[in-house]
Amino acid sequence: MIDYNETFALVARLEAVRLLLAFASMKGFMLFQMDVKSAFLNGIVNEEIFVSQPPGFEDHLHPNHVFKLKKPLYGLKQASRKWYERISSFLLSHQYERGKIDKTLFIKKSDSTIILVQIYVDDIIFGSSNDQLCKDFVKAMQGEFEKSMMGELFFFLGL
Repeated sequence: MIDYNETFALVARLEAVRLLLAFASMKGFMLFQMDVKSAFLNGIVNEEIFVSQPPGFEDHLHPNHVFKLKKPLYGLKQASRKWYERISSFLLSHQYERGKIDKTLFIKKSDSTIILVQIYVDDIIFGSSNDQLCKDFVKAMQGEFEKSMMGELFFFLGL
C-alpha cells in the first residue's frame, strides 16, 4: 500500500536534458551546473512521520521510543518529493514559470532575455542569454540553500 501521491517525485528525463543542451547551443549561451548539498534535508515534512531509533543513536533509557522527523531523511520514501516541492516553490516564488510539458524545467523571461533551470534530483543545470540572470540565480540559490557551484557544464549524465 504505497501512496504514490506522497512518494513519487518528478525527475528530468534524459530527452529533456538533451533538448536543453540543444537549445542552449542554438541560442549560444553557456550552461552551468550546481549541486545542492544535502538536498533531501531541505524538504519540509507536513505530516507526522516516526522512525525507530537508528543504530548508534539509541536511547538506552528509552529503548522503545521512536523519533518524530522534522525533516526528510535520505531513504525516506517522501524525501525526494518533499525536496522537489521545496525547490519548485522557491523558484515559483522568484517569478520562474514551470515548464508546461517538462515539470522539472523552470523558465524566467525578462524583456528579450531568458534563463532556463533544469532540476535533476539535487543537480541543477542553468543557463541564460544574459550573464546577470545567471548571477542573480546563483545569488538567490545561495541565500536559500547550501550548494556547490560546479562551474561550466562539460559533462552531465553521460552527455
